[in-house]
Amino acid sequence: MTIIEKEAIINRPKDEVWDILADYGNIYRFNPNLKSSHCTSDIANGLGATRQCELKPIGVIQERIIRWVEGRSYTVEIYEGEKVPPFQQCTATLSVEAESDRQTRVRFVIQYDLKYGFLGKAMDNIMVRSQFTTAADKLLAGLKSYAETPMRSRA
Repeated sequence: MTIIEKEAIINRPKDEVWDILADYGNIYRFNPNLKSSHCTSDIANGLGATRQCELKPIGVIQERIIRWVEGRSYTVEIYEGEKVPPFQQCTATLSVEAESDRQTRVRFVIQYDLKYGFLGKAMDNIMVRSQFTTAADKLLAGLKSYAETPMRSRA
């Protein structure tokens, strides 16, 4: 199993950062790796909520929340995808922790296994791991920029 862990400090209170993350269907607003995203379930967030994300430059994934701790973290499982690596399983967790009244530590952890045994491991070593590491960095940088932009300026 490959595990990639990244963190960022965001200069906004924890509750404000959580509110952005809890807007589950609209992750595209801060994630520069996505063309679009939207909820595909009747519930907007929380355990069992689902969304579809259209990736840049190509690809689509279907995700569902498999763990939700209100105000602290959630874990999603990619359960379907088109034009993405051949996942045997893949989960990603976003969590928030107050560093101070005005700063929040955000942690992103993605864990996955690829299909095809040795071939999957080679694919991971050659390209998948580096792509996911870059994507994690971009996600956190995008969240930081979005969260630190005054609300009246957000698109």
